[in-house]
Amino acid sequence: MIETSSLHPSLREPRRRCFLRRRLPAAAIMVAALLVPALPLRAQWIDCPTPAQQELVKIPEIVRSDDGKLRGTIVLSDEEQRLAFRQPPSKKPGEAGSTIKCAPQYVRFFRRGEDAVPKSPPYPDPLPGPTLRARVGDIVELTFLNQINPSDFGDSIDRGESDTGTGCDESSIGYPNNLRENPKDKDTFPNCFHGSSTANIHFHGTHTNPGSTGDNVFVEVRPSLRFDGKPIVTEASVRKSFDEFFARCEESLKPADPLRQWPHTWSDLPANYTVRQEALLREYDETPGIKKLWPVDEKQLKEGAWPQYYVGAYPYCFRLPEYTLKTWPPPPAPAVAHDATVATHAGGGEGTAELKGAEPSGVLRMGQAPGTHWYHAHKHGSTAINVSNGMTGAFIIEGKYDDDLNKYYGKGWTGTQPVMVINQLGVTPNLERGAAGRTDAGENFSVNGRLNPLVAMKPGEVQMWRIVNTSFRSGAYFVAPGQGFQWMRLAQDGVQLSDVNFKRSKNQPFLLAAGNRADLLVKAPNTPDPACKDPQSCTYPIMVIVDVDPSDLTSLNPVPLLTVKVSDKAVNMQFIPQAPSSPPFLVDITPDEVKGTKKIVFATKGPVHTIDGRKFSGEVGEVVLLNTVEEWKVVNESYGPLISHPFHIHINPFQVVEIFSPNDQLTVTDTTGKKTTVPKYTFGDPLPGSGQCHLDPKANPDDWRPCDVPAKQVQKPGEQTQNLIWWDVFPIPSGAKLPVPGTKDPNDPTKPMTIPVPGYFKMRSRFVDYAGYYVIHCHILAHEDRGMMTIVEVAPLRSPYSHH
Repeated sequence: MIETSSLHPSLREPRRRCFLRRRLPAAAIMVAALLVPALPLRAQWIDCPTPAQQELVKIPEIVRSDDGKLRGTIVLSDEEQRLAFRQPPSKKPGEAGSTIKCAPQYVRFFRRGEDAVPKSPPYPDPLPGPTLRARVGDIVELTFLNQINPSDFGDSIDRGESDTGTGCDESSIGYPNNLRENPKDKDTFPNCFHGSSTANIHFHGTHTNPGSTGDNVFVEVRPSLRFDGKPIVTEASVRKSFDEFFARCEESLKPADPLRQWPHTWSDLPANYTVRQEALLREYDETPGIKKLWPVDEKQLKEGAWPQYYVGAYPYCFRLPEYTLKTWPPPPAPAVAHDATVATHAGGGEGTAELKGAEPSGVLRMGQAPGTHWYHAHKHGSTAINVSNGMTGAFIIEGKYDDDLNKYYGKGWTGTQPVMVINQLGVTPNLERGAAGRTDAGENFSVNGRLNPLVAMKPGEVQMWRIVNTSFRSGAYFVAPGQGFQWMRLAQDGVQLSDVNFKRSKNQPFLLAAGNRADLLVKAPNTPDPACKDPQSCTYPIMVIVDVDPSDLTSLNPVPLLTVKVSDKAVNMQFIPQAPSSPPFLVDITPDEVKGTKKIVFATKGPVHTIDGRKFSGEVGEVVLLNTVEEWKVVNESYGPLISHPFHIHINPFQVVEIFSPNDQLTVTDTTGKKTTVPKYTFGDPLPGSGQCHLDPKANPDDWRPCDVPAKQVQKPGEQTQNLIWWDVFPIPSGAKLPVPGTKDPNDPTKPMTIPVPGYFKMRSRFVDYAGYYVIHCHILAHEDRGMMTIVEVAPLRSPYSHH
């Protein structure tokens, strides 16, 4: 299991302030020298806020205009903030004897342009990036500025891309060479922690263009060069060129042509921006000892590709496509010229698909789902540290879903409801730690930057909590409500639930894995608890378990995520009687739609994290033809410690149709009434009446499947599988090593031989509307940074191929 350090570097080492303290570049990037601030000689603890005393912070917003544009500036900067640390770190969340201490730490953060000036001591508390609030059909026009001061983090501008090939970040505790397994398994560039001052933005949950200035995670924006200590790339310096670009983007991405992908080439950007970028990159390349960036961009431009590297500023412009038809499916796409079956993995794995895709037809096949989405930095090698620093934010996309809720609860009601951004704030990603004092769960959860904040409700009030788990590591398992509270879940991962699933969710516990989000209707008790000393003001904790695998639910204690203060005059509110109506394109995917299958294997073996046996290489790993539907078997060959890797795919959501979790347990009551726990799956004879399921140890592992799902699901052509949930993150059940009765382990004859049984889920997805390249990865982001990611190519009418 991935672990964290016993004490954060700036509190433990006089030569380190945050994350990693490395050598400075041999020469300054600009005329001004980069100076390392003086460091304390010992831990600098400062006062922490009192738990459950801080009210939930309302996050600043960037809001759409009446003419359908979400226009604003997001600045990436840094400052010292007050962060909280569980002490001693060896304690688990909620364990007796643990305390919270606070210390100032340099962190990177997102802010609105007008809020981006770093604060001076006393140290500010953390705050997520601005909440983006748009509507389906809007065009997104964001100016992204990287104004991190590299001198606050030492040699953080990609020493991993130095011309010496050193590769990864280093720490005095030995990373990346302190791995306990075979030395050959140590982290190596690019699958290691590196480049933590470089960033971009991934718009998590958007169904849109994955290239150029859309949801493009391959773009890398370096910090602005500096003069006299100040960034030279500013909002004012790019305003003219970006205004010109956004005007052209609006003209090119008209709602009448929702499948148009623009810009196509660098020449579509304003010349005054591209000329300036070339000059900045060339100036950056003059720094001794680094990999030159402009030659990479220049080569990509000659090949007709979108260039990768930028300095200081980048414009994002894309439309949130609106599905305007009243029915689904849309008119059929034009026929294609060929029809063949081919292998569909370029980088490894297994799968076939019929080449029956189509060019864009001018009609959307899905469209953007309204709901609660989010955004975060997605530079490979630094996602874990940047997200844990707080480089995340909510992205609320409104639509008819909101209209239906507002019709019931009152005009504009959804716009006033709490937005809750969960994070595990810290400065040390996993594996940056010593051998002692390891913890598994990561830092304590914060909500909008605060630990256990207060949320105010009136007796009988219904609120809609838009909850986003932006944690770089752990899931939050919401324990079923008590003390008179009730809840119903409206949406999962930004996609609304069917009415059946909405009603089934009442007062049920649920898991938000890292990257998941939920819209939750919460109803306060009609009358305060009689045990409250003040009947006009009672507080109630909302409890969660910090979770990376279902096994944690029995080994970790519930902890308060937030506290609800119920006070004031009672109101008489009810849950909406029926879920909001769904867009037509959210109809369930049927078996007869599926035209291809794949098997994709995630595995953690010691410190090595892979997909299909490979670490991320820049090659295409999965190829899908545009406008086809595929069913993937997503496998987890991690056998211990138990890790349910959260599988995430960009651009298109998916539906889960089968789950096989070989570590599941059953509670059995014997004839005396004594209850015991037994494995659900066994290679031996099932205990009578236990519900255990027999697996054949001699069978092909691909034949092992959940015992409560028939081997063949008989369905008529066109018949729908009812009420499936749409996801873009789903934990892959961990694998199990099950004993085989009557055998002996050759290494320990006192024990039976075990056979590894991988967990898996099967998902179906419509790879529609937008061709291009994007990624799948584990949303335990330290795993992604260290190799558990690969590229998906959605190809319009061409054969699969590999590329670098």
